[in-house]
Amino acid sequence: MSVIVPPRVSGVARHQNIATDEELEKMRSKADLLFAKAGDKTVEVEKAELNGCKLKGEVQIWFQKVENVKADKQRIEDQVSSRTVPNVWVAKITKEMDELLQHSLPRELTFSGDALSNVPDEELEKMRSKADLLFAKAGDITGEVQKADLNGCKLKGEVQIWFQKVENVKAEKQCIEDQVRGGASSSRTAPVAEITKEIDELLQHSLPRELTFSGDALSNVPDEELEKMRSKAEALFTRAGDIKVEVENAELNGCERKTEVENWLQKVENVKAEKQCIEEQVRGGASSSRTAPVAEITKEIDELLQHSLPRELTFSNVPFVTGSLKGHLFEENRKLILSLLDDDDVATIGIHGAGGIGKTTLVTHVQKGLCEKFNNDRCSGNVYFVTVSHGLTVSGLQLKIAKKLDLEIDGEDVMKTAAMIHRAFMKRNNSVLILDDLWESFRPSDVGLPVGKGGFKLLLTTRNKRVCHEINNEKSRIIEVKCLCDYESWDLFREKLGDSAILSQAGVINIARKVAKKCSGLPLALEHIAISMRAADTVEDWRTVLADMRSMMHDVVEDKVLPLLRYSYDRLRDQRLKGCFLYCSFFPEDHVIYRTELVGIWIREGLLDGIENRERQRDKGFTIFKELINLSLLKADDNEYRSAKMHDLVREMAVKVGKEKGFLIRAGEKMQDIPGEREWNEDLCKVSLMYNDIGSISPDGAPRCPNLSTLLLNWNGSLTSISSLFFSLMDGLCVLDLRWTAIEKLPDSVSNLKNLTALLLNGCLRLNYVPSVSMLGKLREMGIRHCEKLRDLPHGMEGLVNLKVLDSVRCPAPVRGILSGLSHLEELTLSVPKVQDLMKLMHLKRLRCRIRNVSEFNEYVMSQCFASLHQYDLTVGPHRWYENSWERWERCVAFVECRFEEDSLIVPGNVGKLGLEMCSGVEYLVSSASPDSTLGELVELHLSGLENFKGLVKPGVALPPGSLSNLKEMRIEGCDGIKKLFTWSMVRGNLQNLESLQILECRHLEEVIGGSDSDNDDDDGDEYQIKDELATGSVVIYHDEAPRWMGDMLGVRLIKDERLSIFFPYKAFILGLGKGLPNLKRVVRGRQNGREKGDTEKLVISKA
Repeated sequence: MSVIVPPRVSGVARHQNIATDEELEKMRSKADLLFAKAGDKTVEVEKAELNGCKLKGEVQIWFQKVENVKADKQRIEDQVSSRTVPNVWVAKITKEMDELLQHSLPRELTFSGDALSNVPDEELEKMRSKADLLFAKAGDITGEVQKADLNGCKLKGEVQIWFQKVENVKAEKQCIEDQVRGGASSSRTAPVAEITKEIDELLQHSLPRELTFSGDALSNVPDEELEKMRSKAEALFTRAGDIKVEVENAELNGCERKTEVENWLQKVENVKAEKQCIEEQVRGGASSSRTAPVAEITKEIDELLQHSLPRELTFSNVPFVTGSLKGHLFEENRKLILSLLDDDDVATIGIHGAGGIGKTTLVTHVQKGLCEKFNNDRCSGNVYFVTVSHGLTVSGLQLKIAKKLDLEIDGEDVMKTAAMIHRAFMKRNNSVLILDDLWESFRPSDVGLPVGKGGFKLLLTTRNKRVCHEINNEKSRIIEVKCLCDYESWDLFREKLGDSAILSQAGVINIARKVAKKCSGLPLALEHIAISMRAADTVEDWRTVLADMRSMMHDVVEDKVLPLLRYSYDRLRDQRLKGCFLYCSFFPEDHVIYRTELVGIWIREGLLDGIENRERQRDKGFTIFKELINLSLLKADDNEYRSAKMHDLVREMAVKVGKEKGFLIRAGEKMQDIPGEREWNEDLCKVSLMYNDIGSISPDGAPRCPNLSTLLLNWNGSLTSISSLFFSLMDGLCVLDLRWTAIEKLPDSVSNLKNLTALLLNGCLRLNYVPSVSMLGKLREMGIRHCEKLRDLPHGMEGLVNLKVLDSVRCPAPVRGILSGLSHLEELTLSVPKVQDLMKLMHLKRLRCRIRNVSEFNEYVMSQCFASLHQYDLTVGPHRWYENSWERWERCVAFVECRFEEDSLIVPGNVGKLGLEMCSGVEYLVSSASPDSTLGELVELHLSGLENFKGLVKPGVALPPGSLSNLKEMRIEGCDGIKKLFTWSMVRGNLQNLESLQILECRHLEEVIGGSDSDNDDDDGDEYQIKDELATGSVVIYHDEAPRWMGDMLGVRLIKDERLSIFFPYKAFILGLGKGLPNLKRVVRGRQNGREKGDTEKLVISKA
């Protein structure tokens, strides 16, 4: 019953007490709890409805009552300022909220998709017929009750509950009838059998002969009789509470309560309702308030207390209703999780993956496995499954967990609730709590979770890998759920399609496989699309579906899949992160997206504005790139987060969102012409047409796009010309990307794009003309790299004072002549600048260029300008660039065909990657003990063709502490002057992080690790007799992990020896010895000074 607040209350206020502030606050507190619970249930229901489920009638009624309470509360709040709200109204609405909070909603709020199946007409008619009988019976009983009410009688609690169940059935039947009237194919798929069974139970229910407490039974009852009833009722309700907890815990473990237990609990509920009626009368203070049939209820309570329930309250081994689990990776993950839950060293398991990928299905199967174990084995345990909604607070999460534990909490004192939850779990040994669909991290101790104590385990699922890491502890494991592979996708697709003989028809199965592949391994998409195709039960139907497959798939994806994926996007609270994500869709479907390319787009688009400089912007961009991978919105394409891919359906969602914001994305669609005139509208702000086959942009007018700020035409290899008018009505254009097109002449209209901030022409091999840029005062980035036919720079380029990025490598235009005017440059790449010009660029942070000789290089390295560089990639030499595989901008220096005077090699102290190729005059890498020569940041070292090279460190020079301490990879090839590579002191003191050492064609090398001068040349120890294999092939020695990248190479012998870890402790160290080492005697000789004989086993490879 809702509280109806009259519009005028002045008269009431004189006769009733006004609600106090405390009463109002109590009402508001309860309302917050109720509305929070309703919000959580709404999220749960909406997700279920996305999966084709239908809300149950009882739940509909509960939601309606919540809405009524919300309206009533608002009416009260509207009158609070006038101080005329009677306390009886507040008490009534508070009581109603209490009842709604305590109402035990069904465990499943909806009719699940698995229950849906085609229902024959006779089943529907049977349900309707029985429903008519039930509603007629309810109508007759209503008439009786109304007559009794006139005689002052009170409705019994059992009858009240029966009427409520009839109302629930009525609502559920109405849902089915609505579907039938809708005429959709799914209208015949409601769970009719379930409702028919409910109707049968209500028809067969034996209501009490007397539906009400009759007036004849009313007599004054002494106080002691009332107290006796209350005392016994309290004992009964306590016992019922304990039994309910035991039963619900067993149900979580897959058991089913026995009918006798269910009936007993139902009778307790009836008694509770009848006792409530009596208490209301007593509180009312009327003369009849002491005349309820207390003795009758007390007798009922006695019978229930004395009833001997069965020792086992439930039936065990009831099958779980779980989604299908497909794919070997899913099965491996299931087994892994179950084994980790048995591992005492693991207390928390985090599972992350994209929306719709099957995380919930996986943990449901894990829950089932745990329940079977707890039921069948002698070990005991409890499993609790909680679905967590986005934006849930600590108190909200506590409320959900407390409900599973059957704890009574007020939700106000978080610390007190945490203590209660902690105690409850500690009493239940070997508890597993599953938190599904977690969006934000939390500290388990704040909630009250005893992680790592009393056998408690926490298993959580999330779309955000970061959540797993933030809840991480020393006993945590993180597991990624990945998409299904092609054959697993096909298996799931075929299973959901059902037993369709049509697949045996020629040609059909091939198209069906393509449809399955289009889902890109996302289980949710595979299921919905397969189910939607079940209707094609004839060859003609199937052909029709195939002919319209693209639009059908679009409809299914639009209705069922994209809303779930969109949920991931909508819940991103960081607007910058949202914007960065949308730009990922600018690339073609299934395209490898390199982080440097993507972050460059973000910087040009201003998404990283407000950050100090471009280097810091780039760092922030790399962090966002990794965050998008952690959120499962991108899928890492390598282990170092340098590249990623976008799932096809995630991209489709992003394209859809972008369209709402004025984006036109047609990348990688093999277009030969630009979009039609209707698509170029005034609302467009971003256009991506990259990776197409557009041949030319004809002079048929100019698109009127005043708000267009970004136009990406890069990688249209056939694009040769652009109409001179094309850009004339694009006054707002900021970013124009024409990289790697075949354009020969840039139209003059580009000169008028006064808002242009980025003009990218890299890779335009045929480009020979760029118009004046004198009016492009806002230009911050310009790229003309590999414009090999561009002989002249555009007019006015020397005046671009705001230019911060210039890329002109392998462009013959004379860039050197204008460098002095570009004083604000932060990033520069060019072929051969004058060192004197470089030393004038005081703001330069990143530089890539070739310097002519060692003398100029030394001059520049010693300057203050070089000290200001954060990143550099420098080749030193007279003729050519160093062709390496290094990622650019990592502090790289390579000397190619250089001639060094004695001790003239100067290496920057912060260099990360160093190469020397075909150089003369270099004998030692380190020739002095200066603190500046530690090379403590050097990660990779490549030495090739150094005819005078004798060793890394000059004899007599002691390496300063920390020298070469970060060196991970070293490759030496064709250095014939070297005989001994390392000494013991170097290996032990400096090379602790070395991972890979490759040696080839060093003809005079005798020892890789040689002893000190005082060591004896003893040859005892184990030897590998490799005969002449080093002359014809290679040997790779490793410990702990095999180098898989070498396994498939012909002529390579793999040797595993764990003793190698004595010298190189890195987990996966690889020592590669190539052909051309005719004088190699041994890898290791002697012992480290100070060790006794036998302390270190020797690893020896010798030529037989």
